[in-house]
Amino acid sequence: MGEVGGHRISLTIGTAGHVDHGKTTLVRYMTGTDTDRLEEEHRRGISIVPGYAELDLPSGRRASLVDVPGHERFVKNMVSGATGVDAFLLVVAADDGVMPQTSEHLDILRILGVEQGVVALSKVDTVDEETVELAALDVEDLLESSNISAPVIHVSGATGEGVDELMVALDALAEEKAEWRRDDLARLPVDRSFVLKGIGVVVTGTLWSGEIRPGDVLHTARGLRPRVRSIQNHGHPAEVAYAGARTALDLTGVDASEIESGAVLLSYPVPPGRDLDVRVRLIERSKPLAHGVRVRMHHGTRSTNARVRLTDREELQPGTNALVRLRLDEAFVTLRGDRFVLRSMEGTTIGGGTVLDPSATGRRPDPSWLEALESNDAKKAVPLALARKPAQGMTTEELSLVLGLPPDEVSRAVKTDAGVETIGEVHAAADEIAAARERLLGALGRRAAERPENPEITVAEARTATALSTPLADALLAEIEAIRVTDTGVSLPRGGIPDKLEREAQELLDELQDAGTEPPSAEPTPAMRLLIKRGEAVELGGSLFAANEVAESILERIKTICRERGEVSLGELRDSLGTSRKYAQAWLEYSDACGVTSRTGDVRVLTRRHRQAM
Repeated sequence: MGEVGGHRISLTIGTAGHVDHGKTTLVRYMTGTDTDRLEEEHRRGISIVPGYAELDLPSGRRASLVDVPGHERFVKNMVSGATGVDAFLLVVAADDGVMPQTSEHLDILRILGVEQGVVALSKVDTVDEETVELAALDVEDLLESSNISAPVIHVSGATGEGVDELMVALDALAEEKAEWRRDDLARLPVDRSFVLKGIGVVVTGTLWSGEIRPGDVLHTARGLRPRVRSIQNHGHPAEVAYAGARTALDLTGVDASEIESGAVLLSYPVPPGRDLDVRVRLIERSKPLAHGVRVRMHHGTRSTNARVRLTDREELQPGTNALVRLRLDEAFVTLRGDRFVLRSMEGTTIGGGTVLDPSATGRRPDPSWLEALESNDAKKAVPLALARKPAQGMTTEELSLVLGLPPDEVSRAVKTDAGVETIGEVHAAADEIAAARERLLGALGRRAAERPENPEITVAEARTATALSTPLADALLAEIEAIRVTDTGVSLPRGGIPDKLEREAQELLDELQDAGTEPPSAEPTPAMRLLIKRGEAVELGGSLFAANEVAESILERIKTICRERGEVSLGELRDSLGTSRKYAQAWLEYSDACGVTSRTGDVRVLTRRHRQAM
């Protein structure tokens, strides 16, 4: 929905019809705008590129009118103009009736999902009544064969006959409930790019979704980030462009050569893809479509060659549809639900369809996944979408983009599905989160058992243990109450140390205390490291470990001997402790390591710090 002169666009109407059937004349009468804006168009009397005009409807609503080309050589531009419109105005001249391009244009409109509209039987002032009636019957037959119901109104762009009735009929279309359009992603397919003297780089197009404001930074598939300096809607300065508005943007930070016709400007990056899983339908007048054949794909303002890969047959018959993988020669930015047109390499429209998965993977499409996407059932599609990225998870906005469904529908599906768990703002399969939680707790438990003196693992190690993506892993770390997360790492709380290890540590401490001045030789087992971490045991060196309270008492004895005698020898400490030379040597080396004494020849003396404490 766009805004012009303070009013949002209620409807985007695409005019279509055979060359010289009076589309441009009729649009000029209705809007006062000549949509043939190129000199060549005036000279040749045909529309070459889409023209645009704003239309005031009787109710006060405003419509954006796209006058698309009618000549067969310009069908590519017709597709460009018709993409993104809400309704059609099919113009059929009373003096000619239905012509080949009339039927082709109606086919293209149907392929693009535009099935609501009005037929203007034009030039009724130039022929007799019988000719008008015959042309009207011709139009009725076309609509019936296309399974489309639309009013047929007799008009003249020269005299204005029937135009009021036509305007009322178009106004009625604006009251129809429009399809949901994204409002979180601004998407502008560019149909023109040029440099305007005194302004700079200017691009034009019809905004498909979202909003654009001056100052916004936009994104292209090539990684460019132009900034919007100013906006015009239908030639009028504007503070905001809304979906449906004919928009011109003055850009900075980019050259005109870097943004050509066919580019797409986005409010946030969307990766382009070359493999698309789609639903293709052939029109009744086409030839069969064979597996492996090359076609021309038209999407928005862009087109490229593509190879067709049928999934369940060798040939698709006219008037039927099938799931197809398209391998594009060039990567396109497409979204779930986008419409496209297929033409033969000879230039004939053969059909088109809807994008289901714009990021297709695997050798063959997954029918269950594509059927879920086609169902438009969030409850069915959300679990499958999460299962495709089990370690990554997806936000509501990401799911909405992938599934082509409104965020509120996705949110309701997530809340009511017991198989989905939400961590922070990220949704994931509940069983995957449960498994990740167990993997993390298991890693922390093993670390506590093996290294109780240092039970922490780094945050990076914790993320690896979960086997989740970094954003989802971080969200999980923040939500698990059974762990402790600090600046230095992640660990189980004190109470998380296994009971068995606690019992082993206590038994070992009792043994050390009982050993007194003759500590046993031992291995640095998990129980021993836990005691050292807690400060309940010390390592003397030489595989000797002692209870901390015993070590403190011996250090005090060494200090006392030194203060009384000025020094202490190995023999003096041995006799004082009533132990062997081996243990006395170990205690003196421990005293040196603690900074209590220092060795001078065969004796130890107190260090300066401890002498000053005397």
